[in-house]
Amino acid sequence: MIDLLSWRDVPAMSGNRLFLDYVGHQSRALSYYSHGPTDYAAALAGRAGFSYPRAEVASLLERYNRPLGASEQTLSNIAALADPDVYCVVGGQQAGLLGGPAYVAYKIDCTVRLARRISEALGVPVVPMFWLASEDHDFGEINHTHFVQRDGEIGRVSFDWRDKGRPIADLDMTEEVREAIDAYWSSAQPGAFAESTRSLLEPRNSRYCDWVAAFWLRLFADDGLVVVEPATLRPVAGSFFQRALQERETIGNHLQGVADRMQQDGYTPLLDPETAGVLYTFDDNGRRVRVHEPGSMLAEALAHPERFSTDAALRPLLADSTLPVIASTLGAGELAYQGMLRPLYQEFGIPQPICFPRQSYTFVSASEEERLTAYGLRPQDVLKHEIDMDSIMRGLMPPGELDRFAKAREDIAQALDPLRDYVEELDPNLGRSWEQALSTALRNIDKLEDRAVNVTLSRGGYSRRELQSLRNIVLPRGRLQERVLPVTHFMQHYGPSFIPRLREIGELENFAHAIVTLEDRDA
Repeated sequence: MIDLLSWRDVPAMSGNRLFLDYVGHQSRALSYYSHGPTDYAAALAGRAGFSYPRAEVASLLERYNRPLGASEQTLSNIAALADPDVYCVVGGQQAGLLGGPAYVAYKIDCTVRLARRISEALGVPVVPMFWLASEDHDFGEINHTHFVQRDGEIGRVSFDWRDKGRPIADLDMTEEVREAIDAYWSSAQPGAFAESTRSLLEPRNSRYCDWVAAFWLRLFADDGLVVVEPATLRPVAGSFFQRALQERETIGNHLQGVADRMQQDGYTPLLDPETAGVLYTFDDNGRRVRVHEPGSMLAEALAHPERFSTDAALRPLLADSTLPVIASTLGAGELAYQGMLRPLYQEFGIPQPICFPRQSYTFVSASEEERLTAYGLRPQDVLKHEIDMDSIMRGLMPPGELDRFAKAREDIAQALDPLRDYVEELDPNLGRSWEQALSTALRNIDKLEDRAVNVTLSRGGYSRRELQSLRNIVLPRGRLQERVLPVTHFMQHYGPSFIPRLREIGELENFAHAIVTLEDRDA
């Protein structure tokens, strides 16, 4: 069963008005992009005459993907990219532990679905690609994952790295990484498919990013997914890097202009024009450092493009100048900052691809949904509102049961009331003692009531712990499920068919959050 929840009803999205208006097809929001989310033909036409380094890129991608165990479908797709009539859809994310939160897998699956959809609509081959953002040096983004503990609470494992601050591309499969992986599997709530899922993630690579890339290649082998790291494309990006250095001031001015316009339209610009749109290079310790004197490095950009790296504003332009990207699958935040980049695409003469909102899901099993119903809740209730545990538990009590405690409170207050004037006449300070006596008596009745509620509901098959566990499944740590739990959580409970089944969920072009009920876990 599938229930669609409008993004406007998801509290976590309330601050991203540009995204909400974009998925709502509001013209004001759409004006920040070169194409609407389904303008496939216009996006294809916009690529006419643009020269991509196809042969060189295909060779570089083959050299990167083959050693990682790429399938024949993937290698065939890479070879096809050399053809001038073949295009691609790209989705990207950092190299998170165990692949990162589940939305990364959903983004890749959306990329596969969109590539097929555009291919069918336009009659041209379209290759799905995943951009592994290995240049990112925000170690805190990738060094951990969460899991459901055996008691239903949400646990966390993480690892440290003595060289944190360097790009994740430099991270090896250290003992700390392996220990975090082992800790996840030993601590997570086990599923019937845990061993088969774990085998897919068995570390077979000496480099951390290779391990993550190989996992995605295995998981989407039949779809011919192609994985690319930024370093793979640097050898063909020298002219782009040189242009980015030359145009640094112009880039900042364009970003400032868009930021001003967004604020006038009531949107929040996510890129800071003062700092965004710059290139990085690498210091002697391998750490990324901003280029502060662009003019002095123009020749080096052409001679040694491998020494340069992009920031969040220029990364999409690098991808779209080297790869024949017809559409990018994006999360809400990515889509919002992409809304600032249209003038940069125009300045560089690069066709801006379609910005396609990725699919988004919350999964519950049939038994979990049944138990939520027993508490008078639906999954969408948990997603849309802050759940008051006390109110829900008390609402399950048989009628009249709590009236006894209310009557006891009233009787105690009435019984003590005549003493107030008496003790205050003896000593005004005794008035405070009287208030404390009443408060203590009422508090003890509250405690007794709580215990009575717990005993009564327990006999009826209800418990606060169960309710908390159900809430943790739907909204772990108060966040969307897909942003906390890794895809391994769902694969080990629902089996290897979990990813292929995503293709059957909802309409690709219906931009809403899907709440999906699946058969009971481990079935």
